[in-house]
Amino acid sequence: MTTSGTPSLSPVQHGGNLHNAIARYGIPRADWLDISTGISPFPWPVPIVPSDVWQRLPEQDGALEQAARQYYGTDALAVPGSQWAIQQLPALFSRRRGATRVWLPQECYEEYRYWWQFHGHVLQHYAALPTQEQLQERDIVIVLNPNNPSAHYHAVTELQALAQRLQPLDGFLILDEAFMDATPTQSLLPHINADTNVILLRSLGKFFGLAGIRTGFVCGNRKVQEELRRVLGPWAISHPAQWIAIQALQDESWQHAMRQLLPAQSQRLANLLARHFPADCISATPLFVTVSLTPESLTHWQDQLARHGIWTRCFMQWGKLRFGLADDAGLARLEQALERCAADE
Repeated sequence: MTTSGTPSLSPVQHGGNLHNAIARYGIPRADWLDISTGISPFPWPVPIVPSDVWQRLPEQDGALEQAARQYYGTDALAVPGSQWAIQQLPALFSRRRGATRVWLPQECYEEYRYWWQFHGHVLQHYAALPTQEQLQERDIVIVLNPNNPSAHYHAVTELQALAQRLQPLDGFLILDEAFMDATPTQSLLPHINADTNVILLRSLGKFFGLAGIRTGFVCGNRKVQEELRRVLGPWAISHPAQWIAIQALQDESWQHAMRQLLPAQSQRLANLLARHFPADCISATPLFVTVSLTPESLTHWQDQLARHGIWTRCFMQWGKLRFGLADDAGLARLEQALERCAADE
């Protein structure tokens, strides 16, 4: 399927839109269990931010990018959330080469579709990664690894081969690893450098549970990093956000503990869901579990769980219901709600 031009684009819907559920179901905000986002329910514990951090403009001393370089193992441009990069990259490539053919997964974070179409690029949707025969000069291929919402992982060797296929075509691989921090051995980061044709995005929002500080990173191709830096402006990331991000990136003991806890919690969630849905319909990452359902079942289950104050993410267009992680109390509450819903059928 190919789409092009700049049609009338409706705003993209996201998880975390709890205000809609509150208005619809009349349940107070404090009584909701919101598992619609895929953001870790075990955030890095932010200490009290010193008053002088609030009072000074953001430092330009490179400390944040130094901490990111140590954490990621490569140069990383700090940006105000990976969403900022998702919006800027289509504009950057428009300036570079005009309208470009961009390959997108059939199912993926909808902001990619929105912004590449917004800037007039031609979209080509794929189920499997494009082959050498399918690729053309200056193609851009976007991969989410793991994919959101399908939870599918691509092997490092697959992605290396794709980048190599694109190289002689002057093409680029844009790789979104927003959910990769819990499984770093599956990341492409150790296999890229500044001369690569790979642009790799990371975020502190999911694994670190710090979505509110709007801090992310662009790794890979040096020229793209330099072009993005020129449009950042002097104070793109607030001083408190930088202060928090540096400490979170340096906290190796906390990171190690989360890489044990999150997969275990995800497995508990998947096991719970397997008691109510067919096992072959369930896919998981350490930060969310997705269930594939018919359209009727999707709306039924989201609605029934919402009536018990549990908010999930429904992808009607792809037949998927996504469950973010919950703490132990949240899992117990979800278990009770699922059992009540099943009993009412």
